[in-house]
Amino acid sequence: SQNDYLREFVDNKRGLYLHKIMEQEAPPVDMLCSACQVVEFSWKCLDCQGGCFCCTSCICQLHQRSPFHRIKSWDGSSFEGAWLYQVGVEIHLGHQGAPCPTTIDEDPEMPEDIGKSWSSTPLGDDDLEGAQQDPGAHPSDASHKSGFPRYQKRNYKLLVDSTGVHMLKVHLCYCLKAEPPDLQYMSAGLFPASFDQVETAFTFRVLDDLRMDNLECKTPVLNFWHRLRRMTAPLDPESVPNRYRELMRTLREWRNLQLRKRAGFSYTDKEPGPGELVEFCSACPQDGFNLRPTWETDPDEYKYSRDICLDGNFSADQTRMKRPQDDVHLTNGDGFMVTESLYRDHVKAAIEIKQARTCHRYDAMEKSNMSKSHLLYTGIGAAACARHGCFVPHAVVNFSLGEKFMDMDIAVSEASQYRMKNIKQSIWYYDIMCQYWIHLEERFEANPHLKSPGHLKILRAIGLFHVHGHQDDCFAKFAPSYIPGAGLVDGEILETLWSVLNHISGSTRAQSTSFRRETLDDHMNDSNWKKLISQVRRLIAKWTKTKTLETEAQEALDAITSTAPPESVAQWAKDEHHAQSDRWDDPDVMEIFDIKVNKGVTKAQMQVRLLEEENEHRDVSGQSTVIAEGLKLEEDQVLDFSGTGSDDEDDGPSPADSSGVVERLSIYLPSAIGMTACTLNGHIRATVMERRLRLGQQNDVLQNIRVAISRKACIFREGIRAAKSKKKKTRSWDHLHAVELSVRHNARVYDRARCAMLRLN
Repeated sequence: SQNDYLREFVDNKRGLYLHKIMEQEAPPVDMLCSACQVVEFSWKCLDCQGGCFCCTSCICQLHQRSPFHRIKSWDGSSFEGAWLYQVGVEIHLGHQGAPCPTTIDEDPEMPEDIGKSWSSTPLGDDDLEGAQQDPGAHPSDASHKSGFPRYQKRNYKLLVDSTGVHMLKVHLCYCLKAEPPDLQYMSAGLFPASFDQVETAFTFRVLDDLRMDNLECKTPVLNFWHRLRRMTAPLDPESVPNRYRELMRTLREWRNLQLRKRAGFSYTDKEPGPGELVEFCSACPQDGFNLRPTWETDPDEYKYSRDICLDGNFSADQTRMKRPQDDVHLTNGDGFMVTESLYRDHVKAAIEIKQARTCHRYDAMEKSNMSKSHLLYTGIGAAACARHGCFVPHAVVNFSLGEKFMDMDIAVSEASQYRMKNIKQSIWYYDIMCQYWIHLEERFEANPHLKSPGHLKILRAIGLFHVHGHQDDCFAKFAPSYIPGAGLVDGEILETLWSVLNHISGSTRAQSTSFRRETLDDHMNDSNWKKLISQVRRLIAKWTKTKTLETEAQEALDAITSTAPPESVAQWAKDEHHAQSDRWDDPDVMEIFDIKVNKGVTKAQMQVRLLEEENEHRDVSGQSTVIAEGLKLEEDQVLDFSGTGSDDEDDGPSPADSSGVVERLSIYLPSAIGMTACTLNGHIRATVMERRLRLGQQNDVLQNIRVAISRKACIFREGIRAAKSKKKKTRSWDHLHAVELSVRHNARVYDRARCAMLRLN
């Protein structure tokens, strides 16, 4: 195991490995160049595999094709920071790394040390005293051992690679057919930060690394830049010229180019259409993409159903921009976010239909008017395939005032059109589908920008987590467990996608509108890509699991069926077929699946009945009132000790009780005395009264537990998951803890009541 390896490391390997690491810090014993074996070494490369101790000539020759390695210089007693430009490494553009035969001196009048810092701030004469000398042959020339070279030199450029920030001399090609400078940099694998007078460039590798770190590790650009500065100058990272803004802007350009390349727009003048730059699910049925030509003749329509999950995410908000008019958009509707103009026109034409909330405990409708002055958008809404968890292109919208129906309408409209050609059926999952669907047709008919999904037979569903927080009659009507062909789908796939996407919310919150859209598109596309490349393995695993569950379900069904009369089974099958046939036109027919729960008599109702019986028999002893008060005292005892675990498991009297505190004394009820003693002393009627009151008590606490469990689900949804601040999240956790204590308290009351009932036979 891994722990065994750790023990072996501590006992036998740690010291040996540490010695080997220290050996790498020391120069070679013979002090000779490892390449030519003639001259003493002067330089050490940190990035060459296996170590590289070379003389000036050899290290220059070895690194003409590896100009971004990090090196150190040997001063006779220790290694100091150094740079490859000091040994003569230069970059030549236009001839595959070879010098241009027509190279000219770009600016012969400019001195080698141009007297400017990398921030382009003019320096005084006094500041130039410590300026760098010409790059050359000996490490003693270095005067910036702990930091980055301070002064810019003629034709030297700032080049950023995954290994750090470098200063190197760059020679352009001056042939007659030479490309513009920025294209020469691109041909050499360097992305220029400007177009005409290039001073800074980023290697393609560092841009790929930044994008991958951002996608997989959710690393913000600022943190990645700080990492590069520390790698460049560990003892003085602040000395590295700040290129954070250039890196962030270049990442946007690089990301857009990569999306266009992968989508096949490299050699065409055609601009991408809605959603054409991003990936979609490879397993969802799409006519013309992954269905055989004869699929429409298959009688099993459920196999070709496109199941869509809808949900909102209030963690993906965005603050207002200071200068929105200065925002530059690289994408607009060609990814997952809906086209801006379409969304604006839709909102202008949308109608609001007031409707009373007929269900409870889910307040997306009440949050629809939620507004925060500092936020431009309060979140996003999205559509994703319910089976495989892939975002639907061009079906993600921003929320301006909470989760309004009009916002989700445009998502539904676009998702119902995306590669839905000839698809006849679709299951739609939404947390509040019971409310959302009521006026959907009216809203679509009144808005010319919404495309009606009239060609689809839409089956309505609520995810299995949220449906339990709705009214009881929503369960059979909307739970996917009651929809033939839905399969093993929980309808909550977007919740898992939000949990991953929310890791970048801290970055996207303060980004510009266009930058945020590009970032969200890229991360959603990466999520879809990872689903695509793992689709076969995931489907095989699901198929294997499903076959096992199918066998178990069939065995359970056969066991139940075998115990029921054949005529009842036939009638149930007939009723089930009728309900499933009419459910989408008349949802109330699904009520035949509802569990008919006859609410038990409460303790208060039972006490009233006992009082009425006492009046009929002219019994003025008030035994029922005394017993009811005893039960109340017992509940208070459980409440006092439920948080400490001090309540006794045995409710009977014990010698210790008589000398203990009042809260621990056993209540003098018939169940505490025992059935035998009550019978001998003529208290049979009292035992009957306690049994009846105990029954009411049990009914009360069971109902309290049901309500509390439903409240826990709602607190998770409305409080913990929707919380924007630590204060609100902490308050929600406190609320959840209080509800959990209520569940435990009622459970203990039930246990005591049950023990008492057993003692009373």
